[in-house]
Amino acid sequence: MKKWIITLVVTAIIVTAAASVLLYQSARGPVKEQTSKASERVLDETSIKRIEDVSIYHGAKPYTVVTGRDDKNEKLVVFVPEKKEDLIVKKWADGISKEEAVNKLKEEKQPEEILSVRLGHEKVGPVWEITYLDEQKNLNYFYLLFSNGEWWKKIENL
Repeated sequence: MKKWIITLVVTAIIVTAAASVLLYQSARGPVKEQTSKASERVLDETSIKRIEDVSIYHGAKPYTVVTGRDDKNEKLVVFVPEKKEDLIVKKWADGISKEEAVNKLKEEKQPEEILSVRLGHEKVGPVWEITYLDEQKNLNYFYLLFSNGEWWKKIENL
C-alpha cells in the first residue's frame, strides 16, 4: 500500500511539472516570435551586426527594443514598432545610461526597491521607465527622457 501511494505522488509531481513547463512554453511563444521577428528586421534594415539585448516595451504603442553594435562597434538602440512602420534608430552615446537614469530617480525620490529599468519609446521619444516601490510599498513609475535625463512623467502611489 505504501509503495502504491508513493508511486501516485511521484507520478502526480511529474505530470504537474511537465504540464507547467508546457504551459510556460506556450505562454512565451508569442513573445519569442515577436522578439525574433524584430531582431531579423533590425539585422536586415539597420547597420547593427551583433544584437546584445532584446526587450518588449508596452507604452502608448508597443515596441520591441533592440540594442546592438554596428561594424564600427558603435552601440545603437532600435525601437521596432509592432506594426510595419519605420524603425527608430538612436545612438546609445546620444542618451543617458541606465545607471544615470537610476541616479536621477534617487536624487528626487527615495525608492525602497527598484523593480525594473527599461528603455522604451513614447510620443516624446525614447524614455527610461523605472518601476519602483516606495517606503509605503506603493508601486510607482518614473519616466526620464533618454536624450538628456529630464523628467517626463510620473505615476505614483498605485
